[in-house]
Amino acid sequence: MGMNFLTKLNKIYFLVLLFIVYCVKPSYKKVELPKIEVDKEKRTIIFEATLNITKNEKYFLFYFQGYPWIKDYCLFVSSSSLKELQSSIALIDWQLWDKIYTTKFPPKLEIEIFEDNKWLPLSKFINLKNFNTFQTIFWGSPIYDEVVLKDTYKTTICANCELLPLEQSVVLSGVVPLEYKLKNNFKSSKMQIRIKFK
Repeated sequence: MGMNFLTKLNKIYFLVLLFIVYCVKPSYKKVELPKIEVDKEKRTIIFEATLNITKNEKYFLFYFQGYPWIKDYCLFVSSSSLKELQSSIALIDWQLWDKIYTTKFPPKLEIEIFEDNKWLPLSKFINLKNFNTFQTIFWGSPIYDEVVLKDTYKTTICANCELLPLEQSVVLSGVVPLEYKLKNNFKSSKMQIRIKFK
């Protein structure tokens, strides 16, 4: 019952955020969050990320700051927070966000990287096989976010993570390692990413 209550609190948080944004800036099509640009009309988010090459298997393409232990299991790392990512998608389509967040729904989307002064499809740089779009981003967990995303949760060493290994089993449940191959050398270690939600 306690976890259901926390999930309801998360939903209330996003509904309140949406109400504030639409009331204060009703005519704005673009919203500038601290590190993510949101275009509600085009249904896109833009953020910076760096390639994260480690020996670990990758389960998600993009990591946003929040769950320290999962960082090494993501192919790209953004300096943006997971809370900011969650808010940006809710601003575009809160019903879609709720479906992704609560049911692990694989959304229809396009991923692009800005290089040579133009947006290029992710397929120009990475070959993905049997890709489940739910694994585009580690979206967070309706069970653990209330605890993990607090400012006081700073653990980086998995052996000391308060909620492991139960947290890991829940987060990675039903998720298989990505089948990918890098096709192109990126010209910069830091790149701009654009994701469009259809």
